[in-house]
Amino acid sequence: MLATDILLSIAIVGIYTMVHVYLRTEYRETKKIIRLFFEGFVIATIITGILYYIIKHIAS
Repeated sequence: MLATDILLSIAIVGIYTMVHVYLRTEYRETKKIIRLFFEGFVIATIITGILYYIIKHIAS
């Protein structure tokens, strides 16, 4: 993986995670915010990884 690919993946995961937390929380419960953060992070990481390997397979 190139350094730019890694940075792009981190940016995508971060943006998705923050949007996920923003749309699904009331900002009053700290435990809920943390749980949603990790849930969004895991989902975004999986999606980004799958997309990366699909694009890599198609490009080669």
